[in-house]
Amino acid sequence: MRKSSLILALAATVLCCIPVSAKKGPAFPLMDSAPFDTVIDGQAVALYTIKKGNVAAQITNYGGFVVGLYSPDKNGEYANLVNHYDNIHQYMRYNMGMIGPALGRYANRIANGKFTLDGKEYNVTKNSGQHTLHGGAKGFDHTAWKVVKAKKDKLILSCVLPDGLDGFPGTLTTTLTYSITKDGGLSISYEATTDKATVVNLSNHTYFNLNGSGNGDILGHYLTINAAFITDVDRANIPTGDYGMVEGSPYDFQKATKIGDRQYAPQGGAGRGGFGGFGGQVPEGMVRSFDNNYCLIHQNPAKIEKVATLYSPESGRQMEVWNDQPGMQVFTGARTAIALESQKYPDSPNHPEFPSTTLRPGEKYRHTVIYKLSVK
Repeated sequence: MRKSSLILALAATVLCCIPVSAKKGPAFPLMDSAPFDTVIDGQAVALYTIKKGNVAAQITNYGGFVVGLYSPDKNGEYANLVNHYDNIHQYMRYNMGMIGPALGRYANRIANGKFTLDGKEYNVTKNSGQHTLHGGAKGFDHTAWKVVKAKKDKLILSCVLPDGLDGFPGTLTTTLTYSITKDGGLSISYEATTDKATVVNLSNHTYFNLNGSGNGDILGHYLTINAAFITDVDRANIPTGDYGMVEGSPYDFQKATKIGDRQYAPQGGAGRGGFGGFGGQVPEGMVRSFDNNYCLIHQNPAKIEKVATLYSPESGRQMEVWNDQPGMQVFTGARTAIALESQKYPDSPNHPEFPSTTLRPGEKYRHTVIYKLSVK
């Protein structure tokens, strides 16, 4: 046998001995990226996939939307665990729906669309009745972000919101990093600077269903939150400045509790807007839905710590939430998915007793949240 033939034969033998699992990665049911390819405001937009081990995520640099998040269930089957649209045109029409963009420069609410900073009153865009929600008309969610770096397990984006946009002071320069951690988490990390005193509260609006997006509701999920208080709100969901103790109330998730034991789910038709069966009398000890800021307990506020856990007995998937922020907005809406939004408190610029959201020149805003997936 000639030397070249012998080498080929040996190579074939080695390849045959490599296990299939070593040659192929997980079979992630990824979204088609083609419907996301376009140009918006002169910036190329695409759908990026990052992955490591048995977790993958898909993000578009338009709005920083998390379009897909994939991990195995107890049977090793994969599914997309987040609410999503199918193409970029749907995302361009996004208007505070149950979908997952980056939120800024001020996530959550600012009462009456105004606040005072250093003695000057600022009036910002009202886009939720008489109030401002998630940064006004053109925040992070309607910005085409520049792609700084796209790697196998990491995507780094940046954007600049100009001074005066939606009434906010200061040119805000933000770097947003998505990455898959070694232990199976989707990490979302922000850094931001300003050239003028401003207010900053950044977050992410992703909605999770650990059984898979579109696969029933989340009432069978168990939720644990490391918080003894929520911020009290009025009928418009604006903080009053007081705190409500969760113990003994429907808002108590200090121990693992099935969401369906706290949230009312009457039988009935679909209703309007997909929020079906929301009529009827809510039983005592339950709520119609959750849209509340939990005041998280951190042993060390400067460290990233576990603050919440979501678990589905049906799929066996568990998701831990780790962050370095004082608050987390919990929203269940139509019961089909749940948002766990890491952030500071809503309407903080109008409540000096709340953790400050003021950012000044020379300072750097930092914020990390990790959604860590596993099977239980």
